[in-house]
Amino acid sequence: MKLNSDVILKVSALTKSVKTEAKTLDILYPMDLTVVAGDSLAIVGASGSGKSTLLSIIAGLDLPSSGEVFLKNQPLHQLNEEQRSAVRAKHVGFIFQQFLLINSLTALENIMLPAELAGMDNPEQLARELLAKVDLTDRAE
Repeated sequence: MKLNSDVILKVSALTKSVKTEAKTLDILYPMDLTVVAGDSLAIVGASGSGKSTLLSIIAGLDLPSSGEVFLKNQPLHQLNEEQRSAVRAKHVGFIFQQFLLINSLTALENIMLPAELAGMDNPEQLARELLAKVDLTDRAE
């Protein structure tokens, strides 16, 4: 499926279930979602409602039980772990509720680290641009 270039995430008929010894637990019921570049999206719900499961699936950390997940035109539901990892390295970033920085590194170095590990060109310039986008250039060092 080739998506409109502005669509960065497309989820169709997505479900997730896990089997226990006693029964099958439905975590995500059939759902559709389309996210266009520039959109803001909040995923809210009660504890145990499937928010983290949904995020894990759309980031390629987990696979759906059924349905399709396209991230930047990549069919995550059809890719193996290595291929999904490559997509994550290129297109996915997480901002955690907890402050998960490496204490011995500056803010700039914490941002540069994943870019360096991914072999990106000029990680320092990229990190400075990202800090500027969120108005944190004064905290670089």
